[in-house]
Amino acid sequence: MNFCFFLVSCLLIVASVCSLRTNNSHSAMRPADRICKPGRPLKRTPGKISCLIIGDSISIGYTPWVAKMLGPDYQVQHAPWDHSDGGALDSKYGLQCLNLFLSTAMLEPTSYDVIIFNFGLHDISYGGIFPEEHVAPVAYAKNLADIKSILLSTRAKVGYVLTTPVPYNITLNNRVKQYNIIARDVMNEEPAIATADLYTWVVEACGDPPYLHCLIADKQPSPHYTSQGYEYLSERIKDLIQDLFQGLHDNIIPKKPRNNSQFTDDITQRKLANSCSQKRAKSLITDKPVVSCTDKTGKVVTVCPYNSTCCDSLYSSTGQGCCLTPQAVPCGDGKHCCPAGFECDSSCSIYTCSCKEKM
Repeated sequence: MNFCFFLVSCLLIVASVCSLRTNNSHSAMRPADRICKPGRPLKRTPGKISCLIIGDSISIGYTPWVAKMLGPDYQVQHAPWDHSDGGALDSKYGLQCLNLFLSTAMLEPTSYDVIIFNFGLHDISYGGIFPEEHVAPVAYAKNLADIKSILLSTRAKVGYVLTTPVPYNITLNNRVKQYNIIARDVMNEEPAIATADLYTWVVEACGDPPYLHCLIADKQPSPHYTSQGYEYLSERIKDLIQDLFQGLHDNIIPKKPRNNSQFTDDITQRKLANSCSQKRAKSLITDKPVVSCTDKTGKVVTVCPYNSTCCDSLYSSTGQGCCLTPQAVPCGDGKHCCPAGFECDSSCSIYTCSCKEKM
């Protein structure tokens, strides 16, 4: 009997120690940070209407068409500066990196007359292979509200673009509809901003999902579009930008009543907006030294804010991005980094990555 009691006690002790080690192991792990891709490549061109488009790969596809349709009086650029990845990805990543998206790749003070933004396709994790991109509906609404508030604080005219359909999967497409309702509600909250309904615009051309073939849609399964499709999408974005700039949707805040003696023309108003936006951009840089990121030749191609870390970025057009913590550890996948005092887990890849605390 005593021997049995002794054996059971030993087993319980061993189990407790194993459990303690497991708990300690879990507590020492944390998700890796995602490297922020840089903002637009060019400073504002004097005399041109400055437009910024923030969004995913769909917006990357239609941005050149929007620029072509608007013509030489407009300067249209996309943030982040990225041609081969999902752009601004999900709203969580967008909020994390927004200050960089609103600056140039060299963190130069800049300003905008119109900013168009979109999140949603990555928030629903449409591909199912990047779990870190998924954002729950409540968090999605909060992220959009925070992003909207920050964009309005630049004093640009701000518009939102509803997410396009997922043609090949009814379940995912129903999530798009759900998230579009959430987004529309957030944009209708005061101060309300204008919305371009690209979802309905696509359905008018292709019909309701699911569909395997549509003239403007890419080869299925894909949420992307043909060149003709991106040209089609850009019609609505072009209209939204023109309406915003011409004051058909006025969301500059704060807004005070004006009489004839107080009337300020568009040029003066834009100068005020530009000044406020430049002050915000300067706050990114501050008077502290920025971090210069160089390519293989030693040329500075990107600048990161003070107390951040340059990292190789697989999807940045400059090849460099910013981890927003000092002395961060790049994980070698071109997408993730860990804060000082942690190391990247050996299983890290572009799909997911964790950091473990150094013992």
